[in-house]
Amino acid sequence: MESTRKEFLAAAGLVGASLLAPTAAHADTPTPAPSPSATPAPSPAARAFAQRMKAFDATLTDAQLENIAGDVEQLYELGGQLRPKGHGLVNADPPAPQFEVGA
Repeated sequence: MESTRKEFLAAAGLVGASLLAPTAAHADTPTPAPSPSATPAPSPAARAFAQRMKAFDATLTDAQLENIAGDVEQLYELGGQLRPKGHGLVNADPPAPQFEVGA
């Protein structure tokens, strides 16, 4: 079976979501429960992305898919905070430096 770019991105999203999941090592530190208004419901796009994960693991439950969709939505919001719309580069912005290592 030949993998596609969409399947790769879906797998990468799953890895990213799994990295954000709490681990047993951090279980001893109490974390405050988020308020219900702080976490919006996942968008239809995030839910569709989570449903695509079933192609990689058919045993995922609906609760796990909803958790993945919530994580995807949080990452989308984080991306909006890192690069808000309307704050793109302008002509006067210098290019990013490129470093190369000689052989």
